[in-house]
Amino acid sequence: MPIFGFNESQLVEVLGNHLSPSQEIKSPERLIGRDAYIVKIRRALQSPGRHIFIFGDRGVGKTSLAVTAGQICASEKKNFIYIPCSKDTSFYDVIWSIGRAVLSADQSVKKSGGFTFGVNLPGYAGLNFGQTKGAEGVDRPSSFSECLSVLQFVRSQLTGQIIVAVDEIDRISSHDEKSLFAELLKNIGSVVDEVRFIYCGIGADVDELIGSHLSIGRMFEPIEEEKLSHDSLWKIIDDTATILGVTIPRGILLRIGVISDGFPHYVHLMGECLFYAMHDDPREVRSCSQNHFDIALTESLNKAEPTLRKLYQMATEKSKNKDDYERALWALADRTSTRRQIKEIYEASYLRIASGSDRSAVLSKDIFNQRMLLLRKESHAKIIQGHGSGWFSFRENVVRGYVRMKAESEGVQLVPEITL
Repeated sequence: MPIFGFNESQLVEVLGNHLSPSQEIKSPERLIGRDAYIVKIRRALQSPGRHIFIFGDRGVGKTSLAVTAGQICASEKKNFIYIPCSKDTSFYDVIWSIGRAVLSADQSVKKSGGFTFGVNLPGYAGLNFGQTKGAEGVDRPSSFSECLSVLQFVRSQLTGQIIVAVDEIDRISSHDEKSLFAELLKNIGSVVDEVRFIYCGIGADVDELIGSHLSIGRMFEPIEEEKLSHDSLWKIIDDTATILGVTIPRGILLRIGVISDGFPHYVHLMGECLFYAMHDDPREVRSCSQNHFDIALTESLNKAEPTLRKLYQMATEKSKNKDDYERALWALADRTSTRRQIKEIYEASYLRIASGSDRSAVLSKDIFNQRMLLLRKESHAKIIQGHGSGWFSFRENVVRGYVRMKAESEGVQLVPEITL
C-alpha cells in the first residue's frame, strides 16, 4: 500500500531528492552535518593563493563535500571543474581534462585515428584519452610549463574565481606524479590568477596523499573529514520520514546509527531500503516496524558495495572455521573505539557474542588470538591490521559498517555501550 497517498513515482522522487547511496551529494541543503567544513573551505578560498586538501577514510563523504563546496564557492556554475582520478591517471591527464572542460561540446568531440573523445558535461571532465592529440584548441601537455599554459587558457575562457576539484588523488601511485601536484600549488599563483584547487583522497594526512614539499604547507587548508555524528545520521532518515508522513522509532534510528558507524553511505542505503520496505507493506503503514527494518537490512546487504562483500567473504569463507572468523570480526566491531586490544576484544566482546552458541564452539583465548592473527594475512584479505602489543583495527574503517550489518542480520546486536 502506498505510503499515505504517495504512489511509486512520487516515492521515487522523494527518495531521489533526499537519499543518495550511489552518488555524491551536490547541493548544500542535502549535505547534512558538514556546515562547519563548508564555512572553513569558503573562508580559505577567500584567502589569496590558498588551496584545499580534503582527506579521510573511504566512504566518509569527501567527494560530496568537495563537489558541494566547489559549486558554492565558484563565482559561476561553469567555473567549477571536477576531475576524477584513476590508477592510470597522470598529472598531465588531469591538466588536459581541465583545459577540455571549458570547451563547448562541439569543440570537445574530435575523432582521430579511430578514437572518439568523450563529451564533457558542464564542469565534469571525463578522462577518456586514447591519443596524445587533444580536443580542438587544447593539446595534451607534455611538460610542466605546458601545463601552466593550459591553465592560462582556462583562465582566459572564464571570468571570476575558478575552483578545480581533483578527486581520488590517492589512486595515483607514482610518487613523481604526486610531486607534480605539489609543484603546481607552489607555482600556479605567480602565473595564473584566481584558480584554486581542492584535492581529495583517502589518507591519514596530506603528506600521505602527495608527499611533503618545501613551502607548500602555507598554501593549503587541510580538511580532515570525520565520520558523521549520530544526530546528523538520524536527521538524514528523519527529514525523509517527515516528508512521507511516517515515523521511525528511536530504537530503529539508533540501530541504523550504530550499524552505519558514522559513514553516510550506509545511512543513505539503509534509509532507501527502509522506505521501500514500508511502501511495499500490504497494510497501511504509519510507523516503521521491526519487520521493515529486517527487510531493509537484508536488502542493504544485497546492495552493499561489491568490494566490501567480496572482502568479507574472502576473510571468512576460507575454511570450515567460517563461524570463528565471523565472530572474531564481529567482536572487533563491537565497540566505538577504532583500535582495540586483544584481551579486551576477547573478554568484553567475543565471549558475549559467542555465549549464545554451543559451548564447544566458543574459542579459547589462544585460538581466538590465532584467528585474529590470520585475519591480518593475505589469505584472509588482510581485512584487519595489527599495531603491536596485541592491538588490532580494521584496515579500512568503512569495512566495520559492513561487518556490523552482517552481525545484525544474524541477530547479533553490537556496540552495547550505546543503549536503546
